[in-house]
Amino acid sequence: MKYNLRGEEPESRKEIVREKAEHKLLSFLRYFFPAIGPLLVYLLTEGFFVVIGSAVIHRGMSRSDFVQQKMNLYMILGVITTFILLRRYSKKKGSTFFEDASLYLKDLNPVKSVACLLFGLGAALFLSAFITLLPKVGPVATYDAHIQRLYESWSVYLGVLFNTFFTPLVEEVVFRGYMLNRLLPHWGERAALVVVSISFAFLHGTAIWMLYAFFMAMLIGRVSILEDNIFYAVLMHVGFNLLSSILWFVYLFKPGTQEALAENKLLILFLGLIGGGTAMVIAKAYKVERESLFITRFLQGKI
Repeated sequence: MKYNLRGEEPESRKEIVREKAEHKLLSFLRYFFPAIGPLLVYLLTEGFFVVIGSAVIHRGMSRSDFVQQKMNLYMILGVITTFILLRRYSKKKGSTFFEDASLYLKDLNPVKSVACLLFGLGAALFLSAFITLLPKVGPVATYDAHIQRLYESWSVYLGVLFNTFFTPLVEEVVFRGYMLNRLLPHWGERAALVVVSISFAFLHGTAIWMLYAFFMAMLIGRVSILEDNIFYAVLMHVGFNLLSSILWFVYLFKPGTQEALAENKLLILFLGLIGGGTAMVIAKAYKVERESLFITRFLQGKI
């Protein structure tokens, strides 16, 4: 057996690998489960209101009628209650809701805010067009069927309000606010972003939607870290969801539009290229702005 200069027996490679694996597991258990606390509060609170609404307040309604007419209202109540609970939690531990969520309304850049909204809308237009042009088999067919059920089942006005405003706000607060902030100091940017993005993706049902949500979450999370403010992430998320809300209204008030659009592949391709081009231009401008900001701060001695 060989010894080092201090006369100590070196650890075998297997022991080193095992210790690293144990350390990672302990780190996961120690930091991940506390980090998902706000997510569990959100899911359980929203679920509680939906169950109370369907099983107690509107127990005479059929399930389909409740989903179409009332469920959005109870989901909104769940979101509002989640914010109240998170605010009380932050206050109890000596912080504020806005600090824990990294949600700051001061010193916002209006141009950057609009750009984030348009980027989300453009990216959603590109991805939706791409998915629409794919053959309707396997995961694509499941995705289309799921989207169609949403259009047909939910109350339009409450559904649009929930989808366009409440969902982006509560999901950014929970995932890119509380959860990401809790993991970053212990896991670093890459690991924290990946875990938060996977957790976010799992809430989105179908395989394509989960893949879509994962890459969107990685991008939004990166912007949140760079800006140290999830408000821009909220706007990007609103942009992503805004397309479905617009289509919802168009299909409602212009019957036959959905079928006509589905048959016009050239128009879908054209709209997708516009959306993708818009997103790329904004992404390039943002990269240039970040590089310029870095150089300025370096020359000022702030880095």
